[in-house]
Amino acid sequence: MARTNKIDLTRLVRRDEPRRLARALQRLDQVQIAAQVDNLPAGDQERILKMLPVERRAAVFGELRYETAAEIVRRLAPEEVAVLLDDLESDDLADILGRVEEQQLRQILQRLDPEDADEVEQLLGYDDESAGGIMSLDFIKVDDNVTVAEAVRAIQEVEDPPDQAFYVYVVDEDERLVGVVSLRKLLTSRRDDPIRQVMLSEIQYVDREADQEDVVETASRYDLVAVPVVDEQRRLVGVVTIDDIVDVIREEATEDILKMAGAGEELFETRAFWSSFKARMPWLAAAALGGVLVAAALSGFEVALQTVPALALFMPVIAGMGGNVGTQSSTIVVRGLAVGYVESSQIGKLVLREMGLGMALGGLYGVLIAVAAPHVGAEVSDPLALGGVLTLGMMGSMTIAATVGTSIPLVMHRLKIDPAVSTGPFVTTAVDILGLMFYFWLATVMLGVSL
Repeated sequence: MARTNKIDLTRLVRRDEPRRLARALQRLDQVQIAAQVDNLPAGDQERILKMLPVERRAAVFGELRYETAAEIVRRLAPEEVAVLLDDLESDDLADILGRVEEQQLRQILQRLDPEDADEVEQLLGYDDESAGGIMSLDFIKVDDNVTVAEAVRAIQEVEDPPDQAFYVYVVDEDERLVGVVSLRKLLTSRRDDPIRQVMLSEIQYVDREADQEDVVETASRYDLVAVPVVDEQRRLVGVVTIDDIVDVIREEATEDILKMAGAGEELFETRAFWSSFKARMPWLAAAALGGVLVAAALSGFEVALQTVPALALFMPVIAGMGGNVGTQSSTIVVRGLAVGYVESSQIGKLVLREMGLGMALGGLYGVLIAVAAPHVGAEVSDPLALGGVLTLGMMGSMTIAATVGTSIPLVMHRLKIDPAVSTGPFVTTAVDILGLMFYFWLATVMLGVSL
């Protein structure tokens, strides 16, 4: 196992120790440097980059997060940017330059190699979350009428082979994708075998306009390390490789988690105060509105609270337990929908299972809370009836929470709305209103309290 390097560039920069900083940079590789530069203030980022030789500077720049790299690009002259970007793959160039202003983009493209500039412009023409937007234009292809030996020779003659080459793609005379063969299969086959004999003709591919989530699903479902991208005529136009697939997985998972928490869609935007403020404000406004609706819904039970004040003691636990179950259920559904675990034929079974879990867990914790009630200051004339209210109220609240937490994401998914946004304000508000109303209604029935 490799040892984790403990060199802290942030501390060395703050102490203004240029000699120790230079020695530290020599001991770290480009990935380690980039990981720390990503989280440094703007001035410190540029200071560290300028201390590196040109070759290492470009290598470090290529390992930065695209958002960080784009911020640095915005602050540099086009000539400096062209040097930094010179060795990057066209898909990485597009991911970085797609985040800068049009005028600066044009100035930078004019200083890049013409072939690289053309490829970047081609990639920037696609939606940045589509297969075309994340694909690489560097791949290996051979004609379908060659032998294994001719295919190997053609690969060896490629002047600038792609950094990540896992498969050789076979195309017909119209450039349509007809097969794929792994490099291992190619090198272990007989030299005189026709390529059509060793290739796999059942190919998994995606359209260039497909969403990036479709690319990830295809790669994960069929255990691929690269997914070919085709146009409407099935002509091969690019390949999405494993590094970009992993980036999409991380990006989509992060986006879902942040949406569920109501904290925006990207971690990068949370670094700035006002960006974070604007991202969180709408969701907190929705939560505040939900709280007002809960208060309005419970306003009819004021008499019940005055008659049996002990009911108020258990409002937080009823709402809290219901909220937890609702969040658990909705999280399971949201993630299941994202990874294809939840199929349309299983929806009814899933809802019933979550309802059963909510009822069973509610019964268990309801009994425990009812037993504990007399020991926490809950004084009523009929402790047994209060215990029944707490037990059945907890069961009802958690069953409602499980049903709501399961159903709302499914409904939003059916309406083509991202279900991740439902977990926070919608599920929480609905669970609080319905669960507490059921609890107080039950109290009026079992304790004989009038409204």
